[in-house]
Amino acid sequence: MRLTFIMLCSILLMACAGTTPERDPVLQIEGMSIQNQTQMWVSAVRLLVPATGNFVSCGNVPPGTSCATTFPEAGYTGNPVEITWSQGGQIHSTGLFALQLPDDPDYDRPAMVRIVIAGPGSAGAVIVQNPD
Repeated sequence: MRLTFIMLCSILLMACAGTTPERDPVLQIEGMSIQNQTQMWVSAVRLLVPATGNFVSCGNVPPGTSCATTFPEAGYTGNPVEITWSQGGQIHSTGLFALQLPDDPDYDRPAMVRIVIAGPGSAGAVIVQNPD
């Protein structure tokens, strides 16, 4: 009887000890690029994550060009972002929105946010990964 009790306790201990909960993978973001597709200068472009207070920005982006910057990797957890910029003497904002992950993200490779300013008051952003 004692042997059965010891075996039962051993089985119960092994069943409890072996598993750790799986965590959803988090895509790491390491930079931002801004494409100015307009015919006007764009300045003070800022991507803000209000939930954390983190932001990244570029100063001036001439017409038809782009600006890029990198930063220490940060995990994208789905918090809404806001893009603000100045163009033609006016400040524009996208309002809050969630970035879409790539269709088939590779969680082992970092990604970046690509912002496109398409016209005065018109901008959007996506998360992209460079092909290998």
